Amino acid sequence: MVNREPLSSLSSLISILEQEDDKFIPVLEKIIKAGIKIVNNAEELREELSGYDDIYQTNVLDVGYNYWLNVLEGKLSYEKGSNPEATFKVGYTKKLIIQILKGEISGTDAFMKGQLRVEGDLSQGLHYVKIFRLFVEYLKKKNGMRG
Repeated sequence: MVNREPLSSLSSLISILEQEDDKFIPVLEKIIKAGIKIVNNAEELREELSGYDDIYQTNVLDVGYNYWLNVLEGKLSYEKGSNPEATFKVGYTKKLIIQILKGEISGTDAFMKGQLRVEGDLSQGLHYVKIFRLFVEYLKKKNGMRG
């Protein structure tokens, strides 16, 4: 059974991300962990991640927050810090992550505009984009938000 209250309300958490610098990292972690739990409990999403096995590094450049996602056999896991084995790396600013979560810009558009840094090959980048998009869309759906 999926808990319908894991994020209080995604929109209220996004508001905290925007307004309270000291709470940015713990609130972003809460969003990530809740999203991973939802994805790992949703069979249709796990099937979507099939074949995406890899380690994806994310760095929030202006707040010094790094984390990585491991996709293995359709399951997501999350760890704080940097993973030297990550084959794809992306760097965002705090403002850009908030804009993406709010649906103001897509990761693809941000990349095309030079607003984020990436390292790795194109296929891994496309996998990362799809993982992030699924993650955000499903979180919004579970929280009654429009995409």
